[in-house]
Amino acid sequence: MRVDLAFKPTPVQFLRRISVEYGFDLYVKRDDLTELLGSGNKIRKLEYLMGDALKQGATTVFTCGGIQSNHARATAYVSKQLGLKPVLFLRKGEKVLNGNLLLDMLLGAEIVEVSPEEYENIDEIFLEYKKERERNGENVYIVPEGGSNALGALGYFNMVMELKDQIDVEALDAIVCAVGSGGTIAGISAALSFLGYRVPVIGVNVTTRDADYFVEKVKRIVRDMENLGVRVGKPDFEIVDSYRGPGYAIPSDEDVNVIKEVAAKEAIVLDPVYTSKAFRGTLEMFRSSRKRVLFVHTGGIFGVFAQSGRLL
Repeated sequence: MRVDLAFKPTPVQFLRRISVEYGFDLYVKRDDLTELLGSGNKIRKLEYLMGDALKQGATTVFTCGGIQSNHARATAYVSKQLGLKPVLFLRKGEKVLNGNLLLDMLLGAEIVEVSPEEYENIDEIFLEYKKERERNGENVYIVPEGGSNALGALGYFNMVMELKDQIDVEALDAIVCAVGSGGTIAGISAALSFLGYRVPVIGVNVTTRDADYFVEKVKRIVRDMENLGVRVGKPDFEIVDSYRGPGYAIPSDEDVNVIKEVAAKEAIVLDPVYTSKAFRGTLEMFRSSRKRVLFVHTGGIFGVFAQSGRLL
């Protein structure tokens, strides 16, 4: 069961000025335009996850993320749309009452702040709270971090089915996306394998975890997708660690410059947590290559407001 939540198809845009300057053809899949308050890549995953939640008769939805989590905001938004109660377990950090956190609060989401140490055991915390809520008559559905499991990855499996009607996918030399929890790259690479397209997918890791962690996680998600009946073979993907910057959700000076450059030259806004780092990686990896590359813009615009002082 899938709930129709996103505005689809999102457009593919050729970045003419950036392409000329950097010496390769760069296209962007504008998944920052999937919705307004639900914008970004998370809502594609939530179409499947929320469909499952409704099928199971859920009244309450748990999920987790950083204090400025895009995924948590999108989950709160679609939960409210569907008449469900969102409970967000957010990892404590600098508490700026702006950006995603402001929207979480305006939407009336319940927020449970957990320490970074507690967050490492978030599954146990979920189960503890779930038992308590269900003793009080609620039916809790747990959405994993980033919506990244086999069911959520179907959202990006279907994004590729949408993409192949917009651009000659097989003519691409690479598809690049940010990696924060692994579900987006799992869905993209699984779909390409399913279609028999030999297009490599490069995931730019923006977290404190290393590439090996995500390689194993993506493989696990893909195996679980096969358990759902999706026959995908062996996806071709790579995770790169070189563009993580000073830390998770901390942009480097180079990332800030990329945000400013792309906004000024192409009128596209990247975010300081995910897409600026992945876009910078794309520019550096393919500079002067004359190749044809697609960048998946996974959204995150509200993160700009939470870090406005840094960006300006």
